[in-house]
Amino acid sequence: MMPRTNVKHCGLRIAAQLLLLLFTTFSLSAQLPSAQSIAAKMKVGWNLGNTLEAICGENAWGGVVTQTTIDAVKASGFNTIRLPVAWDCHSTNGVIDPAWMARVKEVVDYCMRDSLYIIINIHWDNGWLENNITPAAQVQVNAKQQNYWTQIANTFKNYNERLLFASANEPAVNDATGMSVLLSYHQTFVNAVRATGGNNSSRTLIIQGPSTNIDKTNTLMNTLPADPIANRLMMEVHYYDPSQFALITKDETWGKMFYYWGVNYHSTTDTNRNATWGEESYMDAQLSLMKTKFIDKGIPVIIGEFAAIRRTLSPPSDQALHNASRWHFYDYFASSARAKGLIPICWDINKEMYDRGTGAVLDQETISAIMKAAGNAPGYIRLVNRATGLLADGIYRNTNGANAGQWGSSGSDAQQWAVEAADGYIRLKNRATGLYLDGMGRTADGAVTGQWSFSTSYNQQWKPEAADNYVKLKNRATGLYLDGLGQTANGADLAQWSGSGSYNQQWTMTAIGLPAAAVAAVPSVGMATPSKDELNVYPNPFTATFSVTADKQDKIERITIIDASGKPVEIKAHPSASDLLSMGAALKTGTYVVVAKGRGWSKKCKVVKIIK
Repeated sequence: MMPRTNVKHCGLRIAAQLLLLLFTTFSLSAQLPSAQSIAAKMKVGWNLGNTLEAICGENAWGGVVTQTTIDAVKASGFNTIRLPVAWDCHSTNGVIDPAWMARVKEVVDYCMRDSLYIIINIHWDNGWLENNITPAAQVQVNAKQQNYWTQIANTFKNYNERLLFASANEPAVNDATGMSVLLSYHQTFVNAVRATGGNNSSRTLIIQGPSTNIDKTNTLMNTLPADPIANRLMMEVHYYDPSQFALITKDETWGKMFYYWGVNYHSTTDTNRNATWGEESYMDAQLSLMKTKFIDKGIPVIIGEFAAIRRTLSPPSDQALHNASRWHFYDYFASSARAKGLIPICWDINKEMYDRGTGAVLDQETISAIMKAAGNAPGYIRLVNRATGLLADGIYRNTNGANAGQWGSSGSDAQQWAVEAADGYIRLKNRATGLYLDGMGRTADGAVTGQWSFSTSYNQQWKPEAADNYVKLKNRATGLYLDGLGQTANGADLAQWSGSGSYNQQWTMTAIGLPAAAVAAVPSVGMATPSKDELNVYPNPFTATFSVTADKQDKIERITIIDASGKPVEIKAHPSASDLLSMGAALKTGTYVVVAKGRGWSKKCKVVKIIK
């Protein structure tokens, strides 16, 4: 038998080894993923614009953002959101206003609930950093950079890897001296964030090139700040070339506005407005510079901003060509960036894509162009009539020529429409019937709108037009607008009418979730792999109850809700339609997996209950 002293010493050694193992395990589990692994998941992004950067307010640049807005952005297919933020204006004696910090945190939490990647920065912020990159200002600016990033980083230190920090916005640098000063600002940023500890010790940080200009970055930025942890830095540049097409709104002495971009999109009648530089080959060459300088060396790169302004032209043929060339710009840029490993994040000029408050989609065509280039599904939308409150509904009528109708909100997939680009117009395909909304060649006011399988007919093409914060849809063939006709009864026909200011012609176009993404995010709970068919729950997160829809909704034999421990907490066998519209009332706050099963198939997705 081993002597007691040896047993004691052995026990101490084992305990010490267990403590070391526990410490090592904890340290490893607390370390966030590398910048490269995060970049591989950040497919395509959208900027909140100047909403949180408006000096001393949030309304000056498009209204107050809501969870609904972020839900709409996620539903469209974006998985990354850049949040430009002003801080200096919201501080007193160097202390950021707690109410402002809480508001920024609230918006970050909107994004977190939708499992988005989020970038927060110090934006223009009245230019205290980006307009003062000189040796004379260096000490003062570095002190501010240290102070603000310490406060920001401490607020968000426990957030996971989906939150990234960006040092600045567009730091104005033109030479090697300015580059040296800028590197000191970035070094201060890295040091301040890392010093706060927690997840910030390994959080991915984003460093801006000089003026976020590709040529300047390629020439001047030959080193990165020192970082105590490897592989946690990304680079950022922006892209607005050619500026005559992307940005300027009046002719300048150095150049005129371009209305038409792309070698196959030049006008034969308005030739002085064709782009004369900066087209496809130039774009490819610019992006390739960043691939060679950074991507090929293992340093991820985001295009933090890119956009092209939408112009109003006359005659209609010029407008149509401009629209087409602009959509081509977005398509080509996103395609080229993704092919080279760069992450494109579009700037929503003048809140043209989404209404900030309601989340209504205002420019589906541009969104579709970006999603197509990024290889993302566009998701679905619902159309809610402003006057009747009813939704455009396929009514499960799946024969060519069937009438389209209206119905109160039910969550049915017959109220969900896929948006497809169509020669400067859009097509609307019903999820339940598989048919397209069709004008049927009916040109009389009050004519019923129908549904038909895919064709190239202009009757299936609709032009979205802005109307306040709503959208009007004009049929290309009939010239009539989609109209609710004041019908408030479920099952009423969907009609068409010539142009008017009636609310019956105004619709809220609201994006809904991408169930496939939700399914992919759910951890395995020991069941069969779900089919490619989709399961959707909404609202998500929910406060009272949620509804369930599925491609095989009428064939669901059982719905099971499973809590975080893997325990079933609610089961509905052979659920009725009313069951599917109201589930989860008895659940406590938390995260659950919803499993729908039928004969030979199983689908699942995640749902979160929160306190109202």
